[in-house]
Amino acid sequence: MSPDAASPEPLPSTDRAAMMSGRGWFVVAMLMTTYSFSWMDRFLMVILVDPISKDLHVSNTQIGLLTGFGASLLYSLAGFPIARMADRASRSTIISTVLGVWSSLTAATSLVTSFAGLALTRFGIAIASAGCSPAAYSLISDYFPERRRGTAIAIYSLGISIGTWAGLSLGGLVADRFGWRQAFLFLGLPGVLFALFMAFALKEPLRGRFDNAQGETDRHYSAREAAGFFLRNRAFLGIAFGFGFISCASAAFENWIPTYLIRAHDLSATEVGAISGLFQGLTGIIGALAFGILADRLARRDRRWYLWIPLLCTAVIGPLILLFFQLSLNASYGCYFAIEFMISGYSAPLFAAGQMLLPPRLRALGMATILFVLNVVGQGLGPFLAGFASDLIGGGPAGGLGPAIMMMQIFSVLGAAALLMASATFRKA
Repeated sequence: MSPDAASPEPLPSTDRAAMMSGRGWFVVAMLMTTYSFSWMDRFLMVILVDPISKDLHVSNTQIGLLTGFGASLLYSLAGFPIARMADRASRSTIISTVLGVWSSLTAATSLVTSFAGLALTRFGIAIASAGCSPAAYSLISDYFPERRRGTAIAIYSLGISIGTWAGLSLGGLVADRFGWRQAFLFLGLPGVLFALFMAFALKEPLRGRFDNAQGETDRHYSAREAAGFFLRNRAFLGIAFGFGFISCASAAFENWIPTYLIRAHDLSATEVGAISGLFQGLTGIIGALAFGILADRLARRDRRWYLWIPLLCTAVIGPLILLFFQLSLNASYGCYFAIEFMISGYSAPLFAAGQMLLPPRLRALGMATILFVLNVVGQGLGPFLAGFASDLIGGGPAGGLGPAIMMMQIFSVLGAAALLMASATFRKA
């Protein structure tokens, strides 16, 4: 693939033109839909843990490996070479290609007959999915000026909520009526069709069009230069590890709470899918937009609000998760809603902050670095450690899942400390 293989579209360079550009918002909508397919697949696996475990005879630790650490490690490692390619070649081509690959593997999951087969498809999906977000964040930065990126990234992040809702709600519904295998097939095939549409509809913009630094738009970084840039930037490191630790605590809750509700309260996959899909989906849509727009507005006075808003969210999430397990089922639903609303508030501001610290030809690789920490420490260790701890604890109506999830909230304290460190230098960066 040659550098920037798709012909770049030079767009007007003023903020007003960018804000009014239908092309920019259309691109964000396409990227959001692509991101939705990724998260739909992820939470399809979450809602189907119970029937898959019974059918294929796998433990909580093995499921935690597939939904957490194992898949996240591969996702994160694969992100580096794909991001390097995205900093040099056509980002639009990369995104449409990987969407087609992971959607095909999602449909193929309907055919597995063992844990080994399940692991192969899940790990393949993880590797392909690694090509989406680094390239997408880089594209967004070339369609929107800095002061609009929080909102644009918030809209892209709606893919998390929409995909989560679809995976939990549709997945649970199809699984209860037709079986878990048909759920993978039913939710995998639309992504293949959308990948074909993306191949023709997604255009490559002029790279670095909103950057003023002379020479940075066309400068290419060696691996050593890139590593040095990241390691010397304390604000960047603080954002990466703060994001990762906070996500570790919240992912332990989000990935295991549907299974907890099924086991502890004897609910069906359809019931839990509807509840979890509504809470994780609806609150995410509202919260991501609200917090993204709020961050853009407050940052006009002080750009550290991109970090302070996630800090405020974190201060609320941990105590609410501890409270959740002390309440009756009906009362816990209100707490569940509040938890998901606050969880939706930290991603868009932190991703926008990370983009502000990166030059044009390091944006994809820089986001891959943040995503590496986020997925290995957050989405990886969170579900895996919670599943492992629950197997050790055992007992109780849900096999130790409640105490295990509560123990994981210590990571939110570590995340807050890392973001405080980042805020000390972020304004000057």
